[in-house]
Amino acid sequence: MSLAGRIILILLSLFAIYCMVGKNGRGVRNYIIRHTVAVYVMILGLLSILKSSLGLIQGFYFGIAALAISILTLFVFKKDYKKCQILNILGIIIGTIATHFAYIR
Repeated sequence: MSLAGRIILILLSLFAIYCMVGKNGRGVRNYIIRHTVAVYVMILGLLSILKSSLGLIQGFYFGIAALAISILTLFVFKKDYKKCQILNILGIIIGTIATHFAYIR
């Protein structure tokens, strides 16, 4: 992964975390923000699973974990805002690490 790709990945992840935590916690109460961040985590997980043959195998396992977290956020913990916020932030961190590992050559 190039330096510009890493910077863009980190900036998008920080923006997603800001959307979840920002506005004094009101961001997590908005279902559009919650679902958008969960879909972002799902895309990161799928990207790291698909591109894991290029890099380290840890990217594959972290990608599966990020995909599982996003499915939990979207379907299981819909109404529990605090668990949803914690899982989304954890999913963003794991998904970012997974994507980074998947592109290491």
